[in-house]
Amino acid sequence: MSSAFLFNDEIPVRRTSPSAGGPPAGKGAFPAANKVFVRRILIAAAVLIGAELVWFFGISPCMPLSRVEVKGIPGLDAASVIALAGIGENSSFMTVDSGSIESSLLQIPAVHSVRAVKHFPGRLEIILEPRRPAAMALVERGGRFQPVLIDGRGLIYSVGKEGFDGNEIIPIVSGLSLDGSGPGVKLPRMYGPLFEQLENLAAEVPELIAAVSEIRINQKNYDGFDLTLYPAHTSIRVRVGPDLNEDTLRYMLLILDVLAPREDDIEELDFRAGTASYTLKEAYSG
Repeated sequence: MSSAFLFNDEIPVRRTSPSAGGPPAGKGAFPAANKVFVRRILIAAAVLIGAELVWFFGISPCMPLSRVEVKGIPGLDAASVIALAGIGENSSFMTVDSGSIESSLLQIPAVHSVRAVKHFPGRLEIILEPRRPAAMALVERGGRFQPVLIDGRGLIYSVGKEGFDGNEIIPIVSGLSLDGSGPGVKLPRMYGPLFEQLENLAAEVPELIAAVSEIRINQKNYDGFDLTLYPAHTSIRVRVGPDLNEDTLRYMLLILDVLAPREDDIEELDFRAGTASYTLKEAYSG
């Protein structure tokens, strides 16, 4: 006798009602809303940051400079410096060329060097280094004699008292043909070594320069020159060659100290031959 087993293809599924302990209605909706809110906040922050970056790096550097500072030479008119540098109302961080500014401002005779520094996004700093006087000379202008300042390269960079603070120890140089000369005029090349030496002496041994009140340049008939020194503490003048160095000045002061008791008799010392010789005053007898 055969038996037949009947299988039901439908598997009963147990359904659980909310009241039967299943997950509460609406759970999972709050995390989704939070994600949307956070996403919106991040998008807004990214937009704001992007806009700020565009303004800071893209727009602000193209706007006119917010500030231009000129430093280094108090007596120099800042407006004139800015105009000569080619900086106008529409100049911006992007359009300003530091190299061009420096080249333009080196045309000012009183300026030795220039640094143009751009500070992002809209500030420009111009730093001027003034020339230092190696000597002072006199030039006739308009029927009057005015002092001119000459630097270590033999360049006249200032006329009058401007550029000289009175605290620097520099000698007075005479014997130069400077009538009508003004700022920017450079002396003949043969005088260059002399003014370079004067500049170095003033920086290294200012007490030796202070011992000389005047240096006269004596032009020779054919070529070259020699010097007459007028010491500050004696009436004896001193003739030396064109090379004026520390050794020459120290030797001169030593001999002058030795001859101090005969100051009233001696008119001139001569060091041009390498050894010291002296000339007596014409009124001297005996």
